[in-house]
Formats: sequence, C-alpha cells, structure tokens
Amino acid sequence: MRKALLADDDFLVRSYLKMLSSWEKAGFEITADVRDGEEALEVLDREKMDMVVTDIAMPLMDGIELIREIRKKYPDIYIIVLSCHDEFEYVKKAMKEGADEYVLKNTLNEESLYTVLKAAEEHIGQSREDPKESIADTERETGEKTDHTGNMNEKFLFFNQVLAGTMSGEEREEKRIQAGICGKYKNSAVIVIKREDAEYTDDPLEEAKKEQYSLEFYRHMQEKLSAGTGGSEPEKELIYLGNGTYCCFLDLSEEHKSSLMYQYLTGTASACYKICAEAEEVYKIGVSNICIGEDALRQAYQQARMMIKNSFYEKDKVAYYEVDNVIGTELPEEAEKLSEAAELLRKKNGKAEFLSMSEKAVQAFRKVRCDSQLVRQWFRELEQKLQPVTSGKDIQFGYIGEVQEELEHLAEQVFECGAQDIPEDLSQPVRIAAEYVARHYREAVGLGDAAEAAGVNSTYLSYLFSQEMGIGFANYLLNLRMEHAKKLLKETNLKMWQVAEESGFNDYHYFSKVFKKTEGMSPAQYRKCSG
Repeated sequence: MRKALLADDDFLVRSYLKMLSSWEKAGFEITADVRDGEEALEVLDREKMDMVVTDIAMPLMDGIELIREIRKKYPDIYIIVLSCHDEFEYVKKAMKEGADEYVLKNTLNEESLYTVLKAAEEHIGQSREDPKESIADTERETGEKTDHTGNMNEKFLFFNQVLAGTMSGEEREEKRIQAGICGKYKNSAVIVIKREDAEYTDDPLEEAKKEQYSLEFYRHMQEKLSAGTGGSEPEKELIYLGNGTYCCFLDLSEEHKSSLMYQYLTGTASACYKICAEAEEVYKIGVSNICIGEDALRQAYQQARMMIKNSFYEKDKVAYYEVDNVIGTELPEEAEKLSEAAELLRKKNGKAEFLSMSEKAVQAFRKVRCDSQLVRQWFRELEQKLQPVTSGKDIQFGYIGEVQEELEHLAEQVFECGAQDIPEDLSQPVRIAAEYVARHYREAVGLGDAAEAAGVNSTYLSYLFSQEMGIGFANYLLNLRMEHAKKLLKETNLKMWQVAEESGFNDYHYFSKVFKKTEGMSPAQYRKCSG
C-alpha cells in the first residue's frame, strides 16, 4: 500500500475523504491526517509518504506554502490539491509551485476520487520503476474491495456528506431516509459547540483520555437535548465531530413563522449553554442564522464555525452569527510592527514603548478579528524573540483580553531583569556579553560562553567587563540569578529546589547558602516575609 497524508483544516472534509473506499481500491492508505501545513511537514519529517493531498486555505501554513516546502525537501512526493470552485487562481498558483493534480471538493465521490488516485498510483509506480502490480491485476486476484463504511454511524455520514456537498438532491433524500433522519432540513440552523482545551497534543494517552471524556459528554448532551422542554419542538440531531467539537443540526422545514424559528433556535442554543455550564470543562458555542434552501445546512454550518472563531473576541460563551463578523486571514500592521521591533526594544529596555505598541496591536486584533490561531502563533514568535524568564510554557488564550494581560506579564518578565543594568556607552564586546548573560543566566553559562558570544578571549572580556560595568562578571551573573530567584519566591509556589534550578543554581544547598549571605535570611524566610 502506498502511504498518503491528508491535510485539511475541516474535520468533516477529512472524515468524509477517509471513509471512501477508493483509497484502498487504488492502492493507498491514509496513514496520517492533519489540520495545517505545519503539522503536515512535521509528519513528513518523521515518516516517508508517497502522496500528499492538501487543501489550499489552511491556518498557520496554507497549501501553497506547504507545496513549496515539500518540493524543496521531498521532490518525489506526489501532490494533489483540494479546492473549491472559487479558488481557481490559487489552484493555478499551486500547480505552478509543483502540485501534480487538483480536484474540486464538490465533485468528489467514490468514482471521481478513484480516477485521480489510480492516475497518481500509476505515476508513482512509473517514476520509481516500481514493479508493483497494477490495480487491475490486484483486483483480479483479490476481487472487489470491501466497502467498510457500513459500520460507521449513518447519521454522521449523512451530515458529513451534506456539508461536503457531495450528494445530489435525490441521493440526499434517499440517504436521509436510510439514516433514520426525520428532518428534511430545507430551513436549517446549526449550533457548533467546542471545548476550549481541545487543542491536539502529541501525548497519545492524553488524547485518549480527552476523547473518552468527549464521548461521555456527547451521550450526556444527547440525552439532555432529546428530553426537550416539552410541547411541540423541531427535529434536531446532535453529532460528535471529534476533537471536542459537537454539532447540533436544527430542522425548521415545517415552520413558516420567522418568530417561532428564532424562538426554537435561541431556545436550543440556551439549552446547549446550560448543559455546558454544568460541565467541568469550558465550552464555546457558535450559532448560525436561519438558512433556507437545499444548501441551507452547509451555509449554516459555516456561519456557526465562523462564530466559534469570532468568540475569541467576545466574552460571551454563546456567539450568534452576524453578517459583519468576518475573520481576517492576515496579521494587522500594528502586530507586525511590534514583532519586528521586539528585539530592539529588549536591547534598549524599551518597556514603555513595548507596552504602548502592545496595546495598539491588541486593539488592531479586536478590529480586524483575525483567526485566533494566527494570534497565538504571533505571540509565540514574539515570546521567542524576547526570551522571557518563563519562555516555553504552553499558553492557551480563550479571549483576546487574555492576550493583553499576557503581553503585560511578558513585559514584566523581559524588562525587569538585566537589561536595565546595561549602560548605553559600552564597548561592543561588553554589551554583547551583558546581553548574552541577561538572556541565558538561567542556564549553565560562564565567562567562557559570554566571551565566545562576544568574539574575544575570556581574560580580555573579564578585564573590560569589570572596567565598564563596575562589577565583576561572576558577581553580575550572580545578581541576575538572585533577582530572578527572589521574583519566583514572591510570585510562585515553586519548591525551593525548583526555584534554585529555574534561577541557574544547580546545587540547592549552594543556592540557600548564597541567598542567606546576600539577603540576610533563608529563601523560605524571604518568601514568608514577601507573602
């Protein structure tokens, strides 16, 4: 079997494609599916793939950039681009970057996918002079491949295909009846519920625990919603989409009064909110408008998904669709300016300027409302440039206001220690050494490391440092470590040995001895007095 990697940020698209039997018939298996280009490259770095099937529009790294990177690193991989009918200009760009083939999402079915995959398999075999048997030979020997989709949840499959736009009206009606779905969904609304901590981790055990909890919560929510509030209610179906995300499809086909439609919609959204409010986890809820027509479900689903993304900018846990609430795909200019200026601000201890630019960046984010993943990525890159005392911690923003708070905290970390003690009129070696130590004092660094960074020998640096800084290198390093230790003692509940390690002291007993000598009290006494 050839190995294929599937990259698309829409879980429903990935699920629909994976359940098609065409892959196996054409000699492929999907060994990994990811949500964006960055995740795709991570998979390719650790596992050999024969083919990549990628969407164009994805967060963090889109399909165009992914194709470009694949062609640099893995030129033999066969690339198929997934596109919508209105993305042809991007398709042309993708083909120019090195894609081998493209297919329209709304035309994908068993037959069309098999045709594309068969051509891909033949191309791969020929290019690698692979003696692998042809698909026709394999089918003659083994017979028709078994369609494994029958064991999957019929309702899930139905809504999956509807949202992917792969069924005609006649086929849709037939499968709706087969799945036991009562609602016709000509007038529809969709409510998407997403757990805030549902980001993917590399820990299989942790992911398994999350998924088990999600399934239990799904059954609980399904039971609660099925009970209803009494009286006449519209048909609704709750589907678990995976990764802590649920979708409630509301059928309003039999109701012609708009007031009652909205009453049903807000009532169901309120019921979902109450169920989520009782849970230990935190959930966000996106609610669509009422959509009418054959494509109503797809339209409503996209609206609800948009509001989940928009909820990053709203304090309310339930976000109702509004036409003007559009999610941007590019960083605002103010955010890019801050990122570009970060290292310079750190060097000149420009805390006030940093805070001012941070406030403008957050205000711009509120106005532009770009994808929350872009905001998180921007913050991580900014943090890397500034190298704060607690860099590397996992920060999950649930609301844009938390970004402002974290930027202020970041400023306290970066500008409170070391940089203010670096005078302006230093020679280049001493300045480089002082800045190097200010960034690395929590590590096992010494005079030799600083001298190497400055490009001079350690003896010469030691002399210059004492002359220009008015303090010996060793004492300067010790002071930085002590200031950091005192900060941790005052602001955290870390154990004493952890404070020592985080401050650059490998030996706790030595740390305790030095601390008592310099501060006149033990670390424990200092924490007690500071509390």
